[in-house]
Amino acid sequence: MLDAHTMFVQTAWPALSSCVGCHAAQPTIDFLAPGTAEGAYTTVLAFQPPVVNLARPEASLLVTMGKHTGPALEMASYDSIMPWIAQERQQVMPSPAPTTEIGPIDLQLGTPATIDLPADAHLAFVASALSGGLDLSHLAITAGPLGLHVVHPLFVTHPAKLAPVVDALDRFGDVDIRLGAGESLTLGGSDVLFLDFDPASPLTIHFLTLEAP
Repeated sequence: MLDAHTMFVQTAWPALSSCVGCHAAQPTIDFLAPGTAEGAYTTVLAFQPPVVNLARPEASLLVTMGKHTGPALEMASYDSIMPWIAQERQQVMPSPAPTTEIGPIDLQLGTPATIDLPADAHLAFVASALSGGLDLSHLAITAGPLGLHVVHPLFVTHPAKLAPVVDALDRFGDVDIRLGAGESLTLGGSDVLFLDFDPASPLTIHFLTLEAP
């Protein structure tokens, strides 16, 4: 396995080549300054606000930015950048506990959905298109007979041929709750609107913890 620095220079930096024009020189967004692989390696890791999230690599702004004044990151570029971020994490942080990934979930708009979760729990919602994004109403998790420990669900959409798009607000990052048998947790009130999500694309949900207590 290559070290993180080498991975950045050999694989991540070429994948970021289309970003250099704006992000190497424009004030406040110059996280790839000064426009060379060696210089940008230091800049991108130290940039504030952070664009690399070592605690949760898939939530790094570097790969979740989506379409802005520039194009969204292509899937091939995402696949070249993510292993580098994962290697950075492995070198500087303890090995993380494995997360639980639910999905991919193919959405049926306007139809109530029930998704099986571990420990005989389930997730329910109704998906619809709203304001150019994805609306999930009646979003709730119900525990099974053994109860359920739920920590930090992170929603991710997977548009075809483009990099996954993570909920940029990370709106459930403070969730850490233990449900008793049959208890329910409503997420986000009556409606949760993901403005950057394509209603036609499948979802995955990543939990730091999702298990019987």
